[in-house]
Amino acid sequence: MVVITVPCTIDQIPLVKCPKVANAAVPTVDMSAPGAAAAVAEACRGVGFFRATNHGVPAALAEALESRAAAFFALPHREKLEHASARPFGYGSKSIGSNGDVGWLEYLLLAVGSSSVLPPSLRAALEEYTVAVREVGGRVLELMAEGLGLEDRGALRRMVVDAAGSDEMVRVNHYPACPLASGVTGFGEHTDPQIISLLRSNRTGGLQIMLRDGRWVPVAPDPDSLFVNVGDSLQFSDVTTFGAMEQVLTNGRFRSVKHRVVAPDAGKQSRLSVIYFGGPAATQRIAPLPELMSKGEHSLYREFTWGEYKKAAYKTRLGDNRLGPFELPAVAAAVKEPTNTDHNCSSKAVQPPPPPHVAQVY
Repeated sequence: MVVITVPCTIDQIPLVKCPKVANAAVPTVDMSAPGAAAAVAEACRGVGFFRATNHGVPAALAEALESRAAAFFALPHREKLEHASARPFGYGSKSIGSNGDVGWLEYLLLAVGSSSVLPPSLRAALEEYTVAVREVGGRVLELMAEGLGLEDRGALRRMVVDAAGSDEMVRVNHYPACPLASGVTGFGEHTDPQIISLLRSNRTGGLQIMLRDGRWVPVAPDPDSLFVNVGDSLQFSDVTTFGAMEQVLTNGRFRSVKHRVVAPDAGKQSRLSVIYFGGPAATQRIAPLPELMSKGEHSLYREFTWGEYKKAAYKTRLGDNRLGPFELPAVAAAVKEPTNTDHNCSSKAVQPPPPPHVAQVY
């Protein structure tokens, strides 16, 4: 039995109350198909999220990592802390960052290429899997560039996979069944700040995405596929031939998607997911790609570096609009994010006050 031990009560964790709805019709992209680039671009413009099949990551690698990660999370709490206690990376439980966000989960957060004190078998499985999924991330970025019509197919890939000093991380999340309540938040609603993220889970559901109309819908688990999220940083790079106002209103660009995880109810199998986050180097300039800008066109956001955006993101809560401080005035005045209460889908919790210091990467 897995016991989560931290100074936090169930009353502090949000409860997700949503009507029963069908699983989301997630766009599926066959990575080996001739039309993959167009399909990727369409999915990123429409939803900002898609299922990648025929991705090339051997099933044996994913299954070995899942098995060894499950064994690690089954260890006594004290032993897990001894194996991975190098903050801000390493092992964590319930607390997500340092600004007051909590969830019913425990996790490992590791920088790609860094040394760790994980058990050798888990470290080896994680490194081997990361090499494979990182390459898939590079191929997805190439397909995105091709789908955007860029002559340089490697323009996005070079920001992450082929960049010196790129900011890449892997997160392993474990959501034990919660015996205390139903509909407990495992990981609160958020977008990913990086350029791209790729997720693989076991057969236990819980992942939900927010559609453009503000409705939350569940995503059926599929261990044989990878789920790709458009990150906040990539959102800046897709600028269509419309004016700045019309770009927001017509969905004519890539967009990061809000997502969250609901912990399994009592009696259900734990959910285990592995996410690769691909971010650029701290000095990487984040602005619309010049090749996509037409004459007289204006950017939706002010220019900044990944380091500046990451620093700002660390100061926010999970559900905050991280893009807000970077929006130009005309955009900020025109865009209204849909809210949970607008669509009869709410979260209730007694939230602890946020401490006055910087949050970790989510």
